[in-house]
Amino acid sequence: MTKSGIASLPMYDWPELRGATDAFWDAIRMKLDANGIPAARCLSRGASDDAYWTAPDLLLGQTCGYPLATSLKGKVRYVATPVYSVEGCEGPKYSSAIVVNNDSMQELPTLAGSTFAYNSKTSLSGYRAMRAMFGEPEAFFTKTIKSGGHRNSAKMVADGSAEVAAIDAVCWDMLQKFEIETAQKLRVIGWTAKQPSLPSSR
Repeated sequence: MTKSGIASLPMYDWPELRGATDAFWDAIRMKLDANGIPAARCLSRGASDDAYWTAPDLLLGQTCGYPLATSLKGKVRYVATPVYSVEGCEGPKYSSAIVVNNDSMQELPTLAGSTFAYNSKTSLSGYRAMRAMFGEPEAFFTKTIKSGGHRNSAKMVADGSAEVAAIDAVCWDMLQKFEIETAQKLRVIGWTAKQPSLPSSR
């Protein structure tokens, strides 16, 4: 019996969207099954993204564009880019909302010297896009704080722990739906340049 390859779609897999993510995988899996490609019935969750991206039995995964072009180059194969219909996305490209607290007077020209929350230094949307706009964040901002996720970065700006963050367009839309109190405390002062959206790979 041929072993089924594992699948992981972690990028927008918030608890509120687990059912939708599972339904998305079911639709993909049925197409694979119809074409004789064995696939796991359920998505793999619980391990780090890196663990899934480099798993020898990975069938399909979702990654940020920066790791795909750097640490994963030559280790996985690009398959497709989903198209998202939210503000900040255009076809296969997306950008990030640059957000500050509603009470802040900050605008793009005055961000130098502020406190910047970012999800990960390997994130195209949360860190690298800001680096492209302002140069090295550690030099441009007085303080940088790794939050571990866009949702956490938004909360930090909302509660005053940080002054600015770049939130992936899809996550910004999700925040407005599922993290309403946080989103209402934030103001968008600009958008990063559009980049290729999160790719799927195998």
